[in-house]
Amino acid sequence: MLYMVEMELPDRSRLADWHAWYNAHIGKLLTVDGYDGGQRFEAVGPAESPFLAIHDVSGPELFTSIGYTSVGGPAGTGEWRTIMSNWHRNVYDGMATMPAVGDGQMLALATDPAGVPTAYAGQVQWVESVGLDGSIPRRGVLILEAGDDGAALKGADGVTLYKPITSKFV
Repeated sequence: MLYMVEMELPDRSRLADWHAWYNAHIGKLLTVDGYDGGQRFEAVGPAESPFLAIHDVSGPELFTSIGYTSVGGPAGTGEWRTIMSNWHRNVYDGMATMPAVGDGQMLALATDPAGVPTAYAGQVQWVESVGLDGSIPRRGVLILEAGDDGAALKGADGVTLYKPITSKFV
């Protein structure tokens, strides 16, 4: 299953500190049974929540486990929880793991099949929310290969393009 965390960091003067903290935070999450990796992204264009992390998790039960609650979730974010805004946490079923998005590739996330241009429609993998916020009930996941700038997706209704901030942590 996929665990997607989306947020904004309004005070960009602390961006380097936040990136360092978040990468270390993923290192802590990797010690939890049921947490199998994650990767961080930043939106290429305007987005309400321009920062995204997609984590591979065993299922919604992970988020009530002692292992997870001791290092993760809102309580595990320290001061950053009050600094971040537009924060959404959703667990999705439909993909066992998120493939790594490599150098030169981009990630496209969609909220509605109607917004995906026909040229990409058959390539999108749809996942359904099964836990946490339920704020975004359905997501379409598409990895664009290097050289595909996603021009046909830019401005498409309900589609956001992301570039990787990190490699995939495993």
